[in-house]
Amino acid sequence: MRERDLEDEAGAAMRLVPTDPWRARATALRVRAAARRAGDAAAESAAERVLGLAGRETHSVRSAARHLRRAVAVAAGAGLFVHAARARMTLALVRADQGDIHEAVRLGEAAAAHLEGLEAARLRHQLAVVAQRQGLLEAALRQYGGALSVFRREGDLLWEAKLLNNRGVLQAYRGRPDAAEADLVRAEQLYRELEQDLAVADVRWNRGFAAGRAGRIVTALTHLDAAEEHYTAHHLPAAMIMMDRCDVLLSAGLYDEARDVAAAAVAELARRRMAADLAEARLLLAAAALACGDLESARHAARLAGRAFAQQGRPGWAAVAHYTLLRTDWTDGQRGPVVLRAALAAAAELRTAGWAAPAADATLIAARCALAAGRTAQATELLRQAGRARSGGPAAQRVSAWHAEALLRIAAGDRRGAQAALRAGLRALDEHRLTLGATELRVRAAEHGLDLVATALSQAVADGSARDMLTWAERGRAAAQQLRPARPPTDPRLAAEIAELRAVVAVREQALAEGRDARRHSQRQTQLERSIRERVRRTRPGESSAHAAGCGPAALTTHLAGRVLIELISVAGTLHAVVLAGGRLSRHELGPVEQINAEVRALRFALHRMAVRDLPVRSGANRLDRMLFGPLRARIGDAGLVIVPSGRLHGVPWRMLPACRDRAVTVAPSAATWLRAVTAVPAGDRTVLVAGPGLPGAADEIGSLSASYPGTPALTGPDAAVTRVLRAVDGAGRVHIAAHGTFRADNPQFSALRLGDGPLTAYDLETLRRPPGLVVLSACDSGLSTVHRGDELMGFAAALLAMGARSVIATVAPVRDGATLEVMLHLHEQLRAGREPAAALAAAQDAAAVDDPAAAAFVCYGAG
Repeated sequence: MRERDLEDEAGAAMRLVPTDPWRARATALRVRAAARRAGDAAAESAAERVLGLAGRETHSVRSAARHLRRAVAVAAGAGLFVHAARARMTLALVRADQGDIHEAVRLGEAAAAHLEGLEAARLRHQLAVVAQRQGLLEAALRQYGGALSVFRREGDLLWEAKLLNNRGVLQAYRGRPDAAEADLVRAEQLYRELEQDLAVADVRWNRGFAAGRAGRIVTALTHLDAAEEHYTAHHLPAAMIMMDRCDVLLSAGLYDEARDVAAAAVAELARRRMAADLAEARLLLAAAALACGDLESARHAARLAGRAFAQQGRPGWAAVAHYTLLRTDWTDGQRGPVVLRAALAAAAELRTAGWAAPAADATLIAARCALAAGRTAQATELLRQAGRARSGGPAAQRVSAWHAEALLRIAAGDRRGAQAALRAGLRALDEHRLTLGATELRVRAAEHGLDLVATALSQAVADGSARDMLTWAERGRAAAQQLRPARPPTDPRLAAEIAELRAVVAVREQALAEGRDARRHSQRQTQLERSIRERVRRTRPGESSAHAAGCGPAALTTHLAGRVLIELISVAGTLHAVVLAGGRLSRHELGPVEQINAEVRALRFALHRMAVRDLPVRSGANRLDRMLFGPLRARIGDAGLVIVPSGRLHGVPWRMLPACRDRAVTVAPSAATWLRAVTAVPAGDRTVLVAGPGLPGAADEIGSLSASYPGTPALTGPDAAVTRVLRAVDGAGRVHIAAHGTFRADNPQFSALRLGDGPLTAYDLETLRRPPGLVVLSACDSGLSTVHRGDELMGFAAALLAMGARSVIATVAPVRDGATLEVMLHLHEQLRAGREPAAALAAAQDAAAVDDPAAAAFVCYGAG
């Protein structure tokens, strides 16, 4: 083969790299062997460059660097300066991948002296990518702009697509979601025209990353899933996509699924021996496991990550790993001298690395350990030190600072001052939640807000104040239930500022982890937080404090109208009840949480058995009834109940408890949620009836109900399609859906009802312009929610209430197919007679047998 033919074949292999890197590698190996035999240095260098590019495409970075160094050496040795410059240009990118930015810049500058025209523009693009890795986003943006004009003038569609793909990611880092999406959509279009399928998958990956940064959770997960599916189908490593997906899941509060995804990424990276990425994946796994309460897994992953970062000379990341380990031990209840020493060491390490908020939190942990050990002087000094940042700096840091100040005032006996400090800390937490993005969740600083609420509740118990217990329990539930939304705010300027803030936080923390100066990012973060705070106050005045101040005893009593509110609150392992009856609050201690949880588990297990075999469960129900209602009977009389549960109590089939059998009972995630529901503007008067496929008895149930609502169309079969059902449900007064329900404990927001053309998920409900008034779900488990620390609820019924539905009637256990018909007919008979949902459900349940599982499984949520 002639020398020119060999170089042409290497060029063809290079064009093949984006679509089939394995075939490109095989061709390059053949060309390299032939070139060596022929003494063709140009073809050999080109083949080595292809091998390097193929290695980078398949994430074999060390192999890529080795081949590219060989490409430079071969070309330079033969005096082929342009060929050497091309190889240096590609090697610069790989060295940036490996974290050696200085060498990447040096290689780029060396290549620049020998490249002209289109190749010079390509180098400019590569240097822009390196600048982007350095965090020099504005400089990178200018470089991209100069290169793009050349690519468009010369009609180089492939390099235009590459540039737009990279610039789209840069715009996501800058907090410019619309600009990011525009670049990435155009890049995807170009790659499709060029039939570059792998590159299309890469763009989908980047679109997922950008959507996640903008808070568009569903869009992000859709893009990331598509990219991962392509990578897996082509036997390419998908671990980095998994890490981005884990970040998005964490930011959405989907902790269980995030942990599973992080574990899969760790396994793949370990198998491929990608040490740097593996350490970061382990840190991500530690954060996810900690959020799930899996403390052993969190501890193990954090230790391995910390050792790896230390070995790799990455002190910024190592500090985060040590802090995560400290947080895990603290969450595990460890308060001894070992944790005190670890907290002091972590605080010093974090301060050195520039992690201000985690450093303040570590100092606070050290102070609390010192308090537990009776070292009052040391604790006081540490609390003063941690509290100094309460009037300035980012919101996350102020949360810890105000908590420290509160503890300092408690130690001094200043109860009123402590309450003021705790309230200020929660105001800072309200602001901090706006910044929550992927990177921040790795250090879990937001966890500290729950500790702050726990301190306030402990003080309320010590003071014997039922009012303070109710107030702080509501603030805690508000903090837990205001998760990062699946879609950004409707106010475009607020959405833009929040997107930029998340981007600034992520860039700042990446800079800190890599040991770079992050002061200007910290300053911008503080400016944006201030601007967002003022904008939210102008557009939604009082919203941040509505949960605390807007649902006081007077407002609640006005709307209870003779009913009794019972808010169940867990404080330091003991369950308490605050009862509001007749305008008067009282506090009651009910017993150890674990003992009550054991009875809840037993009762739910018994209800499952009842669903398949007729077995009485009165003894278990009676035991739980005595624990929960025994101390309250004198206060609640025979009034209707509004119950705000805690932890596992969210899954109780309340109808089975004797105290609840002869009265209307409604359940709410918080008193504020109930008040918001009961005072909501009534929806329209339309009734919507839907039957999903494959559920025996669903068509009969909807047919029977349809006869009771003359003129109301029933959506069944193909007519029960997701988009059509959503249109019908929008603003309806009463909705009844008989469809198979799937409760996803791993990903509750994707809990779904099976309709004619696929699943209707909790996320789909957020597209409604007006929530329905009452939703009745007769499927199994449709009312179940996953409950995370702080009574953070996620599930189908919880999503309906959060979006503004007034009431939801759903099941908390399986029921036999077709078994609900009689209960549902009785329910709608009562509703048509004008009874409120909770009273209508109670009457329908009274009409059933006492131990009928189909009746016992239903719970009324919301206004009732």
